[in-house]
Amino acid sequence: MEELKIQWHPEFCSAMELILKKDRDHLKFIREYNLNTKPLEIDLMM
Repeated sequence: MEELKIQWHPEFCSAMELILKKDRDHLKFIREYNLNTKPLEIDLMM
């Protein structure tokens, strides 16, 4: 059986923009922003 991956990111961003719409003039919404150039790594796995 193939694992189903749910793409929750776009819906979350839309919901946050709706919640914060009263402060829209003071905020800048950036949908995706890379924090690092390296891929994510796990420090410890057991």
